[in-house]
Amino acid sequence: MIASIVRWAALIACAFVTLSFLFFAVNQTSDASKGQVAAIEGGAPPVQAQSVTKLPNPPPKVERLREKENSGFHEFVDDADDILLAPFTGISNSSSIWVRRLIPLALALLIYGLGGLYLARALGLKRY
Repeated sequence: MIASIVRWAALIACAFVTLSFLFFAVNQTSDASKGQVAAIEGGAPPVQAQSVTKLPNPPPKVERLREKENSGFHEFVDDADDILLAPFTGISNSSSIWVRRLIPLALALLIYGLGGLYLARALGLKRY
């Protein structure tokens, strides 16, 4: 019983962090695509600062801005992602937003996924 709860919790945690990263990746590639189209058409690419709203676990002021940018479901997923990635966000201080997203994602998948499923398996073993 406990093993199955731990297994489902690990799978749900992995699903949230993966879905949030997919939202981020689609957003980034869409912005890059729009910039390339503008450059090909001869217009100036839109000036856009690297958005801090795309980082996991942002400060409260940035969180309010992100709430305005995202749909309800997207914000729900990002809020769950913020909670799950909170222990890992301070590890990387890279200037690349991709590195700052990928390192916490990898650590979360390793600990929640692999560690959670291993724990669930260990809890499910019968000891005589």
